[in-house]
Amino acid sequence: MGDINSFAKEEYVISFGTLFEHSPWVAEVTYTKRPFSSLAQMHELMKEVVEKAEYESKLTLLRHHPDLGSRLTMSEHSVNEQKGAGLDALSVEQRQELAELNMRYTVKFDFPFIIAVKGRSAEDIVQAMKERLEHVRNDEFRTALEEVYLISWYRLESWIEQNMAEETV
Repeated sequence: MGDINSFAKEEYVISFGTLFEHSPWVAEVTYTKRPFSSLAQMHELMKEVVEKAEYESKLTLLRHHPDLGSRLTMSEHSVNEQKGAGLDALSVEQRQELAELNMRYTVKFDFPFIIAVKGRSAEDIVQAMKERLEHVRNDEFRTALEEVYLISWYRLESWIEQNMAEETV
């Protein structure tokens, strides 16, 4: 694929603007921090961009994530991630329970429940949601951001597998 440090801004944002759900601004800002010594360092810089962002930008980033198990419009990444966790094959009862938990969570925290679903079952996700409903808002805000970072890392790993094989930055 070539050296990502040589990507034009548009190519860079197209390639990495989807790592953070509907938030290409993270890639746009990170682009100015080139050259990157590795993809891991690039990802750390992306996390740093989010950490330094205003609270409202972080909240908007969290709100861009879809409710788990919903059938609303989602990014291609989210569709594939949720499918991998079996959230596309829930029974009616499971879907109702997840919808109720999503609603309770969103009412309490003012953003959707976010968890990196890779390697987790639907049961694992429901259990995590029940546990995290006991958190206070500030702690849950931090947990949700950490999950966003993990999701973006998994998406970057997928991009690497698809585009770079054995190459590095």
